[in-house]
Amino acid sequence: MKKNTVVMGTRPEAIKLCPLVRELRGRAGFFVSVLSSGQHGELLRETMHDFEMGADFELDTMRAGQSAATLFSKILLGTDRILRREKPDLVIVQGDTATALAAAQAAFYNGIEGGHVEAGLRTYHMRSPFPEEMHRRAIALMSDYHFAPTPTAAKHLIGEGIEEGRVYVTGNTVVDALRYTLTREPARMPTVPKGCRLLLFTAHRREHWGRTMEGMLRALRRIVEAHPDVVAVCPLHPNPAVRRVASKMLSGHGRILCIEPPSVVAFHRLLSESYLVLTDSGGIQEEATALGIPTVVMRYSTERTEGVLSGNLRLSGSGEEGIIEATELLLRPDSELYRSMRRPSAVFGDGGACKRIADILQKI
Repeated sequence: MKKNTVVMGTRPEAIKLCPLVRELRGRAGFFVSVLSSGQHGELLRETMHDFEMGADFELDTMRAGQSAATLFSKILLGTDRILRREKPDLVIVQGDTATALAAAQAAFYNGIEGGHVEAGLRTYHMRSPFPEEMHRRAIALMSDYHFAPTPTAAKHLIGEGIEEGRVYVTGNTVVDALRYTLTREPARMPTVPKGCRLLLFTAHRREHWGRTMEGMLRALRRIVEAHPDVVAVCPLHPNPAVRRVASKMLSGHGRILCIEPPSVVAFHRLLSESYLVLTDSGGIQEEATALGIPTVVMRYSTERTEGVLSGNLRLSGSGEEGIIEATELLLRPDSELYRSMRRPSAVFGDGGACKRIADILQKI
């Protein structure tokens, strides 16, 4: 019986790892425990609940106003304590969060093999996104098995000296998650007037805090004001730095709905019903591409270049005027560009990533 510990701490990690946990637990020969770092607190628990699971071990790490270094050290120490006690054969992490880096490092220090889901994403700009680009490169150095979502991600890893036999192209587990969530009925959904075009807006990246974030939100307000048939829905990130500026810039506008983060089931339904997405998120780029929802990526670079090349994503930069220019091209009623982007693409996966990863883990 192989003992696997899956570590997650943020909502996006739960979305991408819960389907894998379900797949592994459905197979003979695996004992799977889930360790929650608590990085996203209640949001994480709610997301896990949507996938009908909970954590076997839970750390209490989040405090308002703590530094990134403080959070990382708490997760590292707490994970190390549990791994030394439980002694799993393999620790599985996902992506590029503080939780993923701390858990990978704790496993490395304890001589436990590590598996990295969504390995090989790169911008090759160390501070974009910050600090995620550093996190994922460091995780690659400490991992034994690299589950790359695309051939491009696999090429990055091999080019960095990772042994080719330890790199596996599996697809992204987020597509597996969509297949699960879109069959469920959300408990609550924001009310959007009939006949309106729904614009889904999310912004939270650390490198955008401050004036850049203000410009991004000002761009959204100007876009909505220019189009009476557009309603924007903005799920607010839990970070106070994001909430303060969103409250300042968006309050008082009747067609901009700032909402608490919806359940993953509700969010995926909202995304599927959107006319257009504006985001600086990573995972939403993959989800929107799989669903065929045209997306303006409010960044100057992306580690999801496959979505740009497939024609589903459009980089605007994070400047106010660039966001407006890119969005206006897609809101024109006769926009051929919009029509060309409005089609699903499987560049990030076909919904079979969890099965492929489980097959690999059964063989190693």
